[in-house]
Amino acid sequence: MSDGPDEVVLPGGNVGGAVLVGDTVRRPTGPWTPAVHELLDFLAAAGLPHVPRALGFDERGREVLTYLPGDVVPIGERALTDAQLTSAAAWLREYHRVVAGFPRGSRRWRFVERALGPGEIVCHHDTAMYNMAFDGDELAGVFDWDVAGPGVPIDDVAILAWNSPLLHPAAGPAEVAHGLRVIADGYGGLEPVAILDHVFARMTAAADRIEAGQRAGDAGMLRLGEIGEPANTRSRLAVLAPRRDVIARALG
Repeated sequence: MSDGPDEVVLPGGNVGGAVLVGDTVRRPTGPWTPAVHELLDFLAAAGLPHVPRALGFDERGREVLTYLPGDVVPIGERALTDAQLTSAAAWLREYHRVVAGFPRGSRRWRFVERALGPGEIVCHHDTAMYNMAFDGDELAGVFDWDVAGPGVPIDDVAILAWNSPLLHPAAGPAEVAHGLRVIADGYGGLEPVAILDHVFARMTAAADRIEAGQRAGDAGMLRLGEIGEPANTRSRLAVLAPRRDVIARALG
């Protein structure tokens, strides 16, 4: 499937609609793109691995990014391994360390235009398994940066948990607790129960942002509506809420 003779539609892409052209990725842009490219340039200059490089724009006005090869684990089909979770969480810790030096002035991000507040960094805001590529058990790439913006570090950790150990409602408390411990240990300096509790705030905020984007006519957020968001997220939160205490007890 392709948009042209040399274009291959990449899987996923519910928000961005990415295509592969040679060894580059082309994606639609928006008012937030200059801030995202500034962020990617900063990360490249800092030597952070596993991040695409912004190469400019093509003749159709799409952003051009380097392609990050690797295996993207299909969400809902199989879980990340403990080693993959550890690698992703450790990379998140390094990303948060590096991005803490990003200039804090006001920019137009996808969901907000403002400077960073106290204790905030620029979060990726969608550090889920569908936006990560792996080489075996090791993280090889983190892509889809178009919803990056102000947040607190645990925001990114919470969405990693939401889309892995907390993904399947039928998972037992011990299984969920184990996954949360793996993430907490991989990231370092966080308690597993803190990650669990922050999931509720983080994913409620995500649902609110998606709805606001849909009301504003954001094409990417409207595409999410076509696959049932944010209703699916709110439904999953309602299922998780009464399980919170039993999972917390399993964490000890």
